[in-house]
Amino acid sequence: MEQSGLTTELTKAIPILVGGALAILGGIAGQIISHHLYRSRDRASLMRERVEMLVKALYAHARWLRDKETAVLFRGIEHDVPSPFGEAQMLQKLYFPELAPELLAIREAEIPMIKFIGEQQLAKMKDLNAWIKAWNPDPYYNAYNEYMVALEVAVRKCRDHLISEIGI
Repeated sequence: MEQSGLTTELTKAIPILVGGALAILGGIAGQIISHHLYRSRDRASLMRERVEMLVKALYAHARWLRDKETAVLFRGIEHDVPSPFGEAQMLQKLYFPELAPELLAIREAEIPMIKFIGEQQLAKMKDLNAWIKAWNPDPYYNAYNEYMVALEVAVRKCRDHLISEIGI
């Protein structure tokens, strides 16, 4: 009889033990899932921030080029502000090695613009009146248009990378 009483008590305890085990397993599983989701969200946020920093540096470089043209050619002052392109290159090399061709294209598109600014600055210093008469900004603006195409290709690739990595 005592054994049947023990069996009855064990039979009553089994649902309690199973329920407790399920609660513990559910808590552990919830923590694991929560941790995984937090890390995914944190990784996505970090990736988005890095892409945004790179794109901001690229657009800052475009602005820097326009400021350089304006300062040197039309205000007659030196433009000693460091180029933001170095920051863009640093971010690309650290986090986005697949964007190297796009940044190289931007750098190559920049060269004719810098050359134009330098040549025009020298011509202006030699003879201002002759420079004014011969002024033709078309080569600069043509180079700037090519630069902007290269910039937009890089930005598009940044956006595509972000979409493929984090699915936004």
